[in-house]
Amino acid sequence: MRYVIFADVHSNLEALSVILEYYAKEKVDKYFCCGDLVGYGPNPNECIEKIRHLEVTTSAVVIAGNHDLASVGLKEISWFNEYAQAAILWTGKKLTAENINYLKSLPQIYQDENLTLVHGSPRDPIDEYLLNLKQARENLNFFSTEVCFIGHSHTPFFYQKNLEGEEFYGNFLQKNPVSLTTRMKTIINVGSVGQPRDGDPRAACAIYKLEKREIYLTRFEYNILPVQ
Repeated sequence: MRYVIFADVHSNLEALSVILEYYAKEKVDKYFCCGDLVGYGPNPNECIEKIRHLEVTTSAVVIAGNHDLASVGLKEISWFNEYAQAAILWTGKKLTAENINYLKSLPQIYQDENLTLVHGSPRDPIDEYLLNLKQARENLNFFSTEVCFIGHSHTPFFYQKNLEGEEFYGNFLQKNPVSLTTRMKTIINVGSVGQPRDGDPRAACAIYKLEKREIYLTRFEYNILPVQ
């Protein structure tokens, strides 16, 4: 089984299309989206419709992000910076009625026997940015599965702790997969499809190979000029 886990598309149709076109040829078993389908970018409806199509064709799992909720009036926008506020207001005007209802219907958390999915953090699924080791430690007891996937900060990282108290924390890099071992819990930020903030402009997402118990970061070049 192979899962694709991605987050923070932010209405970037070019980046999303490159990722989905690639994995359509790779026999992926399921897709998981950690929220923020919209915000910032120019194609909110098109991105939502691509992801809704994934739900129909592959039983994809999609949860809400803070921009998704704010764009449909379910979250106060005053705490966003001025650029995010402008994008949220613009997005809300562009969304179709059908896509507004879709964003309103998204859950804030998903959990099955293999993984937990949130946008911000296990402790605060929508708003908390996990940015340091202290926060990662504090969040470990807020999910019960072996691994929790997050987005929100647009910066890939991982944190692991085993029952003996050993910790592993660092950047989630393309060349170094994260291995899941028994008696260990893991948090992984899968980066951003539409607006990476880790110094690498390529779109990011993760591949979870269940049988190997390994998670890989993947990066994709895309044409940024139409987005700009």
